[in-house]
Amino acid sequence: MSGAIETAKEYIIDDNHEDALKLARKRHGKDDVEDYLMILDLLIDADYLPAVEEKGIYFQYYDESHDNGDYGERYFDQYLQREPHSVNVLCDKALSRFNKGEVDGALKYMDEALSEYDSYSNIEKPRISKKEVLMSKIKLLIRAKRHDDALAHLNRYEEEYGGDNESDLYKGQMLQKTGKNEEALEYLDKSLQNEDTLIGYNAKADALYELGRYGEALGNYKNCIHYEAKVEDDLELVTNFNYKAAFCCVNMGDEAEAVKYLNKTINMLNEHGRLPRDIEAIYQKCSFEKERIIKKGEVKDEEFRKTRFFSTRTSIIILAIILVLYVILRYFGYN
Repeated sequence: MSGAIETAKEYIIDDNHEDALKLARKRHGKDDVEDYLMILDLLIDADYLPAVEEKGIYFQYYDESHDNGDYGERYFDQYLQREPHSVNVLCDKALSRFNKGEVDGALKYMDEALSEYDSYSNIEKPRISKKEVLMSKIKLLIRAKRHDDALAHLNRYEEEYGGDNESDLYKGQMLQKTGKNEEALEYLDKSLQNEDTLIGYNAKADALYELGRYGEALGNYKNCIHYEAKVEDDLELVTNFNYKAAFCCVNMGDEAEAVKYLNKTINMLNEHGRLPRDIEAIYQKCSFEKERIIKKGEVKDEEFRKTRFFSTRTSIIILAIILVLYVILRYFGYN
């Protein structure tokens, strides 16, 4: 048994549960997951409720399998059986539901935390403010692609708390998603003046693209492409700014440059195998556009030209050499 476990046991015997939890978190910070979870279990056995939420949070964020896809919800349920009005754990549970694809269920718990915030906060002090709970709900709506609902809640946020850089960014993004491109640019420019963000540049580029301002749009897509390594796991986002950069070039008549972006997008998506339907449609659109340009004969596919092909005579010679080597190896007993 490790020294950390022995120390945790002593803390628990002395009813010093808070220090035992701090020790567990230190072990987690040092990647000692075994001791971390063991100390949490000792605290749970000692009926220390914060350890129950802590364990749920571990499975929500850190465990590779997320407790076989449960995302910590069983621990949040265990907590809520004792403290059903915990704003913190209602929000935790909402995120678990969202990660399981149960969007309506997630929003139900967020709504409960939000609507009952003032009375619930008197029972157990929340870690996050009512303003932050509303913003968390907005983020869930954005992730669920419920753009109209997200925009309505952003308007409410602005009325209640005033605008800030985060709300400006998301409102600009949602205005663009709902077709209000001119208004979107006002909010996105305000946000980007305070902080450069890929989401902001992508949304601004999309607004400019929809307004037919392709040169300005391309400049913003290039900003995204420059930093795309930071979001390479977000296939939808990376695909968007690469393929639209290509079509900006098409619309500006620069088909040679367009083919470079089309090749990049096609090759990138080829590496991902089976694609979601909307991204598959983009892949097909890029492939058809590249074929259209190349067939005109005015642009050469430089990437294709880099591939070297042997002549028929050279190919026959190479094949003959391979066959001779194969016979020799078989003769000497190699299989």
